[in-house]
Amino acid sequence: MKEKGGDQKLLAKKKWMIPFCGLALLFLLLLGSVMITSHPVVWEKVHRSAMGETLIERHYENANKITGGLWTEEPYEEISQSMIRYRMNKKEIAHYEDVRGLLATARTVIVVCAVIVLLGCMIVGWKKIWLSGLAIFILLGVIAGIWMMIHWHSLFKALHWAIFWDDSWKLPARSYSLCLFPHKVWQLAGGVIAGMVCIPLVLPVIGAAVVGMKKKI
Repeated sequence: MKEKGGDQKLLAKKKWMIPFCGLALLFLLLLGSVMITSHPVVWEKVHRSAMGETLIERHYENANKITGGLWTEEPYEEISQSMIRYRMNKKEIAHYEDVRGLLATARTVIVVCAVIVLLGCMIVGWKKIWLSGLAIFILLGVIAGIWMMIHWHSLFKALHWAIFWDDSWKLPARSYSLCLFPHKVWQLAGGVIAGMVCIPLVLPVIGAAVVGMKKKI
């Protein structure tokens, strides 16, 4: 009895780890999904699906050079010079250099989050971590969904402010990037990322529930 009571007290002291590790899991899946979606092979498919025949082929080629540059060390000044007929302005070049740096930081954060989640699973159990991550995802998803339906542009701005912490992402009205990547591209990309986060959160929980039901039978 004393041992059980001690275990319960120990578990109660570690309850704070459940939402903390759940949030780490969500960050892990979110950043991982962003990395996958931003990869040139995946992004081209997302871009073409969103834009269809709105853009001619040379614009797609230029867009691929821009997004492909995020995965290389080639200076964006050189990427701009290599583009067909069009060039990026200084603000665009600086912005993409910033994004490249953020993707590098994201890789480190992914590793840290993975370690936190692994430790959390070992200490409090993976089910609690996954359920917590799923609950946070649903809550944030509902908030973002309602916000998007009410005013997409303000949600877009808020997300960028949260990522960049300044207005460096704001591009001049006639920037080439605004023609290549209008809001409908980011809306589709956001949906793809949300789906990629949702699937690994939901499937293990459903699988565990099915296994639990079979054991009872």
